[in-house]
Amino acid sequence: MMMNEKIGLLHLAWLLEKNNIRHVVISPGSRNAPLITIISKNTDIQCHTIVDERSAAFFALGMAQQLQQTVALVCTSGTAVLNYAPAIAEAYYQRVPLLLLTADRPVAWIDQADGQTIRQQNIYANYIRKSVQLPQTISSKDDLWHNDRLVNEAIIATNYPVAGPVHVNIPIQEPLYGFSLEMTDIPKIFSVLTTRATIEPDALKSLVDIWNGSKKKMILVGQHHADEALNNQLIELSKDGSVVVLTETISNMYHTDFIACIDRCLGVAGKRNTAYEPDLLLTIGGSVISKRIKSFLRTSELVHHWNVDPVDYQMDTYQHLTISLPLKPTAFFAQLLPEVGKFDSTFANDWQVLASNASAIHRKFLADCAYSDLKIFESILNSIPNDFDIQIANSTPVRYAQLFDYQSKYTMYSNRGTSGIDGCISTAAGAAFASQKPTLVISGDLGFFYDSNALWNSALPSNLKIIVINNEGGGIFRFLPGPDTTGLLEKHFEARQHMSAQHIATTYGIDYFTTSMMKDLALTLSEFFKPSSRAALLEINSPAEGSAKVLRDYFTFLKEE
Repeated sequence: MMMNEKIGLLHLAWLLEKNNIRHVVISPGSRNAPLITIISKNTDIQCHTIVDERSAAFFALGMAQQLQQTVALVCTSGTAVLNYAPAIAEAYYQRVPLLLLTADRPVAWIDQADGQTIRQQNIYANYIRKSVQLPQTISSKDDLWHNDRLVNEAIIATNYPVAGPVHVNIPIQEPLYGFSLEMTDIPKIFSVLTTRATIEPDALKSLVDIWNGSKKKMILVGQHHADEALNNQLIELSKDGSVVVLTETISNMYHTDFIACIDRCLGVAGKRNTAYEPDLLLTIGGSVISKRIKSFLRTSELVHHWNVDPVDYQMDTYQHLTISLPLKPTAFFAQLLPEVGKFDSTFANDWQVLASNASAIHRKFLADCAYSDLKIFESILNSIPNDFDIQIANSTPVRYAQLFDYQSKYTMYSNRGTSGIDGCISTAAGAAFASQKPTLVISGDLGFFYDSNALWNSALPSNLKIIVINNEGGGIFRFLPGPDTTGLLEKHFEARQHMSAQHIATTYGIDYFTTSMMKDLALTLSEFFKPSSRAALLEINSPAEGSAKVLRDYFTFLKEE
């Protein structure tokens, strides 16, 4: 049987296009040259080149997050493959669809001291929805059927049963250049039909009985895409006086009756106040940022905890899980809502009063607050134009954001799958590129410098705005209990540094703004947010020691006021 020597790769590229994969992020290399050539010349897929594989993977994550479609990546063999790993772990836990196409050396040369050759098969085993290795040689129709079946399965697995990263490892033999691009046959393609899970009538009746018998019900929403249908279901449930809905910035669920600033409320409520403890906890969505709500619920006397999730339904974050519901929240609420009643209860009102008191105390503290990270965040959040998407970097930025009221005019994102500081700027760049919407990323200095290669990108979009709050180190370690007792705080925990982002901005040709004073901040922010033909970076210098003290004083004030 005579076949084109690159027939498997030709079929791969065809299947990518026919499965509506529209973007491929490429990092240059030699072993992946056939993949680059075939995808670029044989398809209409848009190819984007980013040299640094770690940044490339986070850029693709940001794109897929916005498009809610699979984005593919292509890299060469060896350590290039390992550099995808941080973004893959984030995509796995955040449920973002990525298809990783890693070129590999011929199988015979693994562990034979050949250049750029490592053990790549199943290299992401713990953080992947599916992993396949394509046949190295195709010499029969069965080989080609096997190749196409694996590619189809891999593409489908990026979105079913839930979205996530999928790895396709591809041993490639020479020639790497100068081969035929002709494909004379049509590959086999198959797809999957979505189905809807439902609760059996007897089981539903049992759930309704528990729901109707609980006078204090809490719905806690973790990280989630904006979803109008789900938001409306939660609004309907919140009309019941026995139901309180708790959200965070990255829940992207909004209503005046929802409790949004959880840490602020619990700061006022104190460590243990049973009036605010639910009888029934219902959790949906991804990770929750607030450590306080986790501690509050773990030490509570919960009778029932239901977790609703199509895959991770047995997640027992709060150590009280009683019922797992393996279906989408919208499907669950669609069955529950028509069956439940509304009850006289002060539970929701108790939380509303708590939130109102916390808001008043918050405003009182901020009115006399010294120049600090907290005061800077207040100014930033009051200055963001209505049409912006917001990406919040990890460590202190995402925690500060939880202390402030936010509105439905914003959509909020953060890499809270694994909560690392790596890749936050690259993710925001990819998100801004894909959405074409004005996009702001707020980062600390270590997170920014760690991911400064995000700016080494010819496709860096002009709609990207970057704010770096530079307190000269990992400011969170001045607030967390423990590091300051070791005598190693500045050197090994905070990693004190005295760098500026100005020269990085100049190197990559982006607009640069800076300020170090409260009196100039509002005006500087106004100039920074104006539309520009280039991406822009605002560096706000803040006091490390002062900021940590202000935050400690803030929570003391909430508790004692």
